[in-house]
Amino acid sequence: MAFDILLFGGRNFPHPQARPVWHQFETAVLLRVREGGEVVGRFEYGGGEIEREVGLSTCFKAATIKGDHAYACTNTEVLKLELPSFAIREHFTHRLFNDVHHVNRIDDRFFVASTGVDSVLELDERFELVKRHAIAGDEVLDRFGHDADYRRVKTTKPHAAHPNYVEAWDDEIWVSNFEKCRVESLSSERNYQISEFRIHDGVPALGKIWFTSVNGRVITLAPQTGEMRTFDLAPMSDADRELGWCRGIAPISDSDVIVGFSKLRETKARENLKWLGNKLLGKSFVLSQPTRIARYDLSRGREVWRLELEKLGMDAMFSIHVV
Repeated sequence: MAFDILLFGGRNFPHPQARPVWHQFETAVLLRVREGGEVVGRFEYGGGEIEREVGLSTCFKAATIKGDHAYACTNTEVLKLELPSFAIREHFTHRLFNDVHHVNRIDDRFFVASTGVDSVLELDERFELVKRHAIAGDEVLDRFGHDADYRRVKTTKPHAAHPNYVEAWDDEIWVSNFEKCRVESLSSERNYQISEFRIHDGVPALGKIWFTSVNGRVITLAPQTGEMRTFDLAPMSDADRELGWCRGIAPISDSDVIVGFSKLRETKARENLKWLGNKLLGKSFVLSQPTRIARYDLSRGREVWRLELEKLGMDAMFSIHVV
């Protein structure tokens, strides 16, 4: 079955390692590619007024597709894009948007993972705040002020939770807690410890919830039973370099997935030596494989194909959507 793939990410400034971590991405990039690698659509976005004024990166983080629209987020904005034209139909922003990592529309509400304030923001259709779900208490707001405009705060790191993905399944709203390596409910005390490594995603598909961990694992959770399975992608690749920063997943079938990787930047590695185990410290970061997506046959333990993205103008990617 042939299909197209939507990829959300961004393009670095030249020499990003010489820039502060909040100003390394020059442009948000959305690509529509055919399975064989042909680019059939491209959209670039230079950022909103506040991002340009403050000097923040402009990069698309994790998006959500709803019918003939995509909801895409940057550090301080949510954009409603028409598909397949990529025309911007609406802009949304809120003073609590800082390092936004995911936007989802669930029924008549928007849920935004505002990572910089360690919170999930629940907003109505007019984008007025209904509730702030604090994932790690009020530590960030206590540091910078409860009434601050967080769109103008360049960085709030360190984060205690670093929420990065919000989804609905099993009649509850769930958020992926990157730092705690678990997924937790916003409406109850339920949570699942997913990995010993930091996690991304949390995509419901085919009766399972699909996660990635930064060190190149795919983890599935069956919510009815709590059963989890882990697949290590490293032995499935014939390359002798580090996989890179693993993030973004699109399941095709129970054993067929597309997974995203971003080339490991030195700043990212030094922030996360816990999972790297110091093995890259002092070495050249060309040891990391390039930014790409790859399709895997999990049942056979092999990589089927890959598409490198840097040559297409995308240096980091955040979410993958099969359309």
